[in-house]
Formats: sequence, C-alpha cells, structure tokens
Amino acid sequence: MSYHWVHLVKGPAVVTLEGFGEVLGKDVSNNQVSVGVGKILPFEIGSGCKIDIKGGKSRLVSSYNFGTAIWHQIIRRIFLENMTTVRKILIVGDTDTGKSTLATYITNKALEKGYRPGIIDADIGQGDLAPPNAIGAAVVTEQITDLRGVNTHFYEFVGNISPVGFEDLIIKAVKRILAKIRTACDICVINTDGYILNTGIEYKVRMAKEIRSDMLVCLGKASLLNNFKARLDPSTVVFGRSPSKTTKSRIDRSKRRLNQFQRYFKEQSRTKLIAKELSYTKFVYRGQTYSGMWIDRDGFLRLNKRKTLPVKLRRPEGMFVGLGMNREIVGFGLILNASRHELTIQSSANDFNKIHLSNSGICNEKTVLGLDTLNRLIKKE
Repeated sequence: MSYHWVHLVKGPAVVTLEGFGEVLGKDVSNNQVSVGVGKILPFEIGSGCKIDIKGGKSRLVSSYNFGTAIWHQIIRRIFLENMTTVRKILIVGDTDTGKSTLATYITNKALEKGYRPGIIDADIGQGDLAPPNAIGAAVVTEQITDLRGVNTHFYEFVGNISPVGFEDLIIKAVKRILAKIRTACDICVINTDGYILNTGIEYKVRMAKEIRSDMLVCLGKASLLNNFKARLDPSTVVFGRSPSKTTKSRIDRSKRRLNQFQRYFKEQSRTKLIAKELSYTKFVYRGQTYSGMWIDRDGFLRLNKRKTLPVKLRRPEGMFVGLGMNREIVGFGLILNASRHELTIQSSANDFNKIHLSNSGICNEKTVLGLDTLNRLIKKE
C-alpha cells in the first residue's frame, strides 16, 4: 500500500490507531504503540484511520521524505533480485541518517517474506541490542517497531562508547558474534555507529571486507557513496536516502543512552552486591586478559601481565563492566567499591570468572559517559 502522508512521532509517546496503519513494515492496525524516549517512528496510516497521540511530539509530513517508500529500491534489491547471495547486509552512514530505522525495516520485511533474520548492533555508544560499551545480536522471530523490544541472544564487550581507537576490537567482536548467529538465520543485518569522518570510512571498509558483506547500504550523502564504491566492489554498494530532518539533540542521545543502560539494572529485585577477590579473578581490557590486578595508593586500577608493563586505568568506582564466563558475556555490572583486595559489583549475574573493564561509567542518575570526559561534560550541562 502507498501512503501520501506520515505521522512522525517522537517519544516518549503512546499512539493508538483505529483503522489500518503500519510502522516500518509492521502492521499496527487497531493497536497501541509505545514510542521510546528519544525514538522517532513513522506511522503510515490508511484513509479513514483515526490516530490518537499522547505525549511526545508529532507532525504530519510527506511520505516522499519520511516514509518507507524512500527505501523500496533497497528492499527490492535484497528480496527480489538475487536473495540467494544477499546474506550479510552492512548498514553505514553518519549520525542520524536512519541506520537503526532501516535495519528494523529490513528485518520486518524479511519476516514478512518468510525468512529468519538476524541482526547485529555494532554501535557501542548508542546501540539498541546491548548497553553502552557492548555489541548485541539476536535472531528476530516477530516484527518490531523498536530494536529495543528484541531479546538479545549474544553479547560482545568492547569497553568504550566511542569506536575511535577501538576499531580492530569492534571488527573482531562482530566477526565472533556473526559466527555464532549465522547458523540460526538466513539473512543478517549489521547496524553500525555514525563514525564515518576522517578514518571512519576506512574502518567501515575494513569491516565490510573482514565480514565479507554481500551488500553495503550507504545512507546519507552521495559523496560518501562514491568513497565506498571506490574501495569496494561497486556492485555490492547501494545508496539509501535518509529521512529528512530527524536529527536527535545531545539531550535526546543522553536520555536514550541512559535508558538503555538502566534496562540492565532496573529490576532491583534481581540485582545484588557481589564481592570478587582480585587475586582469584581474571580481567579483560582492550582484548587482553590479565591475571593480576591491584589498586594503587591513589585508588587507580593497575593491570599486570607477564613480560609487559603494568596498565594503569582510572579509579574503578562507577565503572561499567561486562561479566564473562570463559568466552561468553553472561551479564553486566557496576563497580560500587574497590579495596586493595576485592571489588564490590552490583549485578544480576549469578556466576562469572572474568571481569571485562571499560573506560565508561555512571557518575550520577542523569548520564552515562566516558570517564575521560565525565567532568568536562557535566560542567557543560
């Protein structure tokens, strides 16, 4: 069905439809849809459909600039032309170009056509399938309006909320998680962060080559498309338009990041305080495993590995960590206290033998930020 107008709704909001309507390919007719904090959803409704919007902000816009029609060519290329060769789809683009929205739309269309789609969210700063610092992946079995409604099946912990300087770690993590998920799905969508300037293009090109993507969808400017076509097989690079004027403010991003972080701690009945002795725990930082760790006289973390110089980290209090059992991430936690011999961690994880450290943490109830820029950003707010 074609639509002339789209109701663009920014959360938090609750939208009730009486009549036919769709959101990113999902039928939401005669239904109620919640729009999350900072999320923007396009409601495409049929003639005669009544729409009631409570909360948030909304506006009526042209489907030419905002509706799913802007991506029909991409869908046609994936599902109608040669589906047997399009198994891994990498989505790239600058910030606020619609990457997560397109990933959701492709996933819904795959389900509509009888496929088993998987999705990997490799945005370590603003992801939907994992908390900040981590990568999440899932096999999707039901159509969705927001990726945050999906139950994540696999995690990889990177330990930073910016990809700069962590490009190799992210690519390796995506390859590991792809190896786990690919047997359970027949098409996989890999969503990425908005790091595309300077060396960001080379980073995404390396990712495309390492995972051997069958299609790279480039959202945004045509000049960006030409850069990718010059570095990859041009027949595998596809251009996609971005929804017009759907940028998020810095406050929107902070709220959505905090909301994603809180999802892993909101059930207070499940979280508990766990004491871990430093001498009996292995620590992972930037992909390296350390068997020795101590707190120096100034309260900083020190990591030790044979034949290498000790690594000095920030003070551990408030640090967000991944909790692992052998090679799997089994949960997440927050370091509340550190002594010379043990760490106290708040988490719902039951059993783990590795603590994956990060450069990020929570400083108060308002924001989740990198520890290196914490004080500076607090002053700005």
